[in-house]
Amino acid sequence: MRDPEQPIPVSTLTKAIAQTLEEFGQLSVSGELSQAKVAPSGHLYATLKDAEAVISLVMWRSSVVRSFPLPVDGQQVIARGTLSVYGPRGQYQLVVTKLTVAGAGDLAARFAALKAKLTAEGLFDDTHKIELPRLPRAVGLATATGSAALADLLHSIRARFPAMPIVHAPCVVQGAAAPRAIVAALRALDRHPLVDVIVVGRGGGSLEDLWAFNDEAVVRAIHACVKPVVSAVGHETDTTLADFVADVRAKTPTAAGELVVPVASELYDGLDGWREMLDNAIDGLLDRARTRLSALASHRALATPKHQLAFRRQHLDDLAARLVSAAHARLDLGRQRLSAGAAHLDALSPLAVIGRGYSVLRSAADGALVRSIRQLPEGAEVHARLPDGWLRAEIIGIRAQRLREPEEEGYRG
Repeated sequence: MRDPEQPIPVSTLTKAIAQTLEEFGQLSVSGELSQAKVAPSGHLYATLKDAEAVISLVMWRSSVVRSFPLPVDGQQVIARGTLSVYGPRGQYQLVVTKLTVAGAGDLAARFAALKAKLTAEGLFDDTHKIELPRLPRAVGLATATGSAALADLLHSIRARFPAMPIVHAPCVVQGAAAPRAIVAALRALDRHPLVDVIVVGRGGGSLEDLWAFNDEAVVRAIHACVKPVVSAVGHETDTTLADFVADVRAKTPTAAGELVVPVASELYDGLDGWREMLDNAIDGLLDRARTRLSALASHRALATPKHQLAFRRQHLDDLAARLVSAAHARLDLGRQRLSAGAAHLDALSPLAVIGRGYSVLRSAADGALVRSIRQLPEGAEVHARLPDGWLRAEIIGIRAQRLREPEEEGYRG
């Protein structure tokens, strides 16, 4: 047991307190976010408070980058993490790994469940995606009247193609009435006889603000559109189910305008280039046709049939010469293959083997091939076949072969 009279260093006490706090393990704390600030290092520092208490909060950069968009001051949040002590100030704090707006957890769960359901149905499959037209007859916009998103879309489209017809189907994009209004706008634009591409979206906001674009009815309405749909909801970091089901997702409403129309001046320049190429191609065709007609008019075949007959005879002579040449080539190839086969057979001949310094032994008694020293006793006679004849020999000694005999060592009986 520690002696209470024995002084201990502050650092030792701080470490002991830290170990005690760490025994709490993972926990979730709710409260109001205040004084939130992301430092140049990327770490988030803030305080979490309620009516009676306050606690410091830190979130390391690795967790911050996974938590965008971050909650802002004044929002009720849920912080998940562990307790720790910052030694230099002797201050306990909550080291947060996940920071969510209170109530957002329910929305996130609903988002994940609906996404899984619609994915299983195949609504997000690439096979359903429709390619955007290169030059639509008109662009349909489904967004709120007077909104920043509408202003961005109109500016982007008119800057690129001032003469492009635009059909606006106004709809509220936030709140309980938004899903029904968005579905109605999509259906109206899909039925419009001139609209070839539809942009649906709004500006940025919180998860709750964008929730209409996670509504199942809106997602199914986008999927049901016969015409291609571009989703332009929020900022680049915002993701909704409308983005998954749309044929193309734009990072922002401004980017959506750039996707659906070409730059008119570039299109006109391209048309001028194609017109010049077409004129040159037609001129070339006419020149070649005139040259060919002139050549045909002066051709001898048109002057007398005898030339045509002579031409056919010459062609027949050419074919006959080619036939003879092919026959000779075939015969030469056959001779080469025959020579190669004969050489191969000659190489496999026993006489060829004997000619390289080997011999074949046969017993003088019965003519049997001698394959082993065990076949004949000493004193037996053998016949040895050499390249130029036979030898008759008597076996005067036998010795079994030793492993790795020196080649120069002869037989010594």
